[in-house]
Amino acid sequence: MARKWQMHSIVSLGLIFFGFTGCFSPDFPVTRAPSDTLETQVSTAPTIIHNAAPTAISTTPNLRDTPTERQENATNTGTYARGIILYIGDGMGEMHRTAARWAGYGVDGTLAMDSLLYKGLSHTAPSGGTGVTDSAAAGTALATGIKTVNGYVGMSPQGENLATILEIAKQQGYAVGLVTTTQLGHATPASFAAHVLNRNQYTTIVKQMLDLGVDVLLAGGEDDLLPADTTGCYPGKGHRTDGLNLVEQAQSNGYVAMCGPDEFYNQAAIPGMRYLGLFGDDGMLRPHTPSLADMTNFAINVLSADPEGFFLMVEGGQIDWAAHDNDAENVILDTLAFDAAVANGLAYAETSQDVLIIVTADHETGGMAVSMEDSGKVGQDGPFHMVDKTPFFVTWGTGSH
Repeated sequence: MARKWQMHSIVSLGLIFFGFTGCFSPDFPVTRAPSDTLETQVSTAPTIIHNAAPTAISTTPNLRDTPTERQENATNTGTYARGIILYIGDGMGEMHRTAARWAGYGVDGTLAMDSLLYKGLSHTAPSGGTGVTDSAAAGTALATGIKTVNGYVGMSPQGENLATILEIAKQQGYAVGLVTTTQLGHATPASFAAHVLNRNQYTTIVKQMLDLGVDVLLAGGEDDLLPADTTGCYPGKGHRTDGLNLVEQAQSNGYVAMCGPDEFYNQAAIPGMRYLGLFGDDGMLRPHTPSLADMTNFAINVLSADPEGFFLMVEGGQIDWAAHDNDAENVILDTLAFDAAVANGLAYAETSQDVLIIVTADHETGGMAVSMEDSGKVGQDGPFHMVDKTPFFVTWGTGSH
């Protein structure tokens, strides 16, 4: 029988989800890719929680209640979540969200993630309590609740495997999925379904994911699944030196493989099936096609039909890459795309009413600041414009975490 995830317990965990500002080398060698056209100092990253409970229990918060009353109403019921969607905006700090909000909706507008009831900030560091986290240590802490060493994926500081929430859910009969705009084996998704001492072991990571039997895998990173002499849907050749073709192996094990956006958009999301969608040699090129919102919808449609429940992690992975590049335009575009994926999850939660949604970040990247004043300083980015054409500007404190 599947374990039931008690709503207020998961909320408590969510409140320790985290972000950090400091200096660290980039997660990925970033090359700026083509983007759509686009007509604020940071402390910590946001954690935002939606706790949707069954209407029969009448725990929907009254917006006239105080925040304390809302919390009591939500946590005293002992309500259980059948589905969990964890959204991670990699490198997304408060100012990344502010810039996206201003560009998309104006200074008084709101993002979908702003609508969630419970909000908090938390501070993290890798194991030992000092220094600046990378995405591997941060992802592992999010996935397991245990801090570890930078570069470790799903491993304790002592090098022992740590059970992740995705693995526990899988063991208890839940359907599980991972969706990201990075390559599949990148640090954040890897932290939920793999165990290695070096985050750059992409070919090992993706094999562990498939061996685990993650039900839905949608990402870039085709080359990590292919032999070195093999070209798939994209022009790059594979990275594997063991001769394995993991795409073919996955198909023989019951996965439906989707190669590129055309196959994705022509593929029905059939409950009970397993899907492997690969949409780039490495990270997905901008503009991301399929969109993060569409991939999220696909995963929800497949996973949510499982009678035992489901766990889904959705990562806006390239917010971080753009911030490492001090590329405010793509930070804004990627944050808005991430928020569109959140909006789709919230729309599903309103119909299901037993789904827990958490939006967080692993760390902040770039020391980003936004302002409506033109400082004229070297390195200022902009102007960007709100929907009413009000200009605003972005400055950067670093190219690191």
